Amino acid sequence: MWEVVIGTVKGILAGAICGAITALLGYAKSSTVEDFDPKKARQTIIVGAIVGGIAGYQGWTYQQAYEWASSTGVIVIVEYIKKAILRRLGYEV
Repeated sequence: MWEVVIGTVKGILAGAICGAITALLGYAKSSTVEDFDPKKARQTIIVGAIVGGIAGYQGWTYQQAYEWASSTGVIVIVEYIKKAILRRLGYEV
């Protein structure tokens, strides 16, 4: 049982790191000069953490978990839930 918990936590952390890297690369590749948007970064990190948690729990690679989450609509549901929670907490989304 602890192996699953540890794998899931590692997946969440790895996913959050992947999300942070993706957010930073997205900002760096921007064709226009724009200010860094922490809201966009936060959203990418949250989705990355969820996908990472799925990967860790299932014992999949991050890519396998992302493909599964995309094809089954999990990412869309996570986006909706995340936005609803952030709005309830008073954040602009």
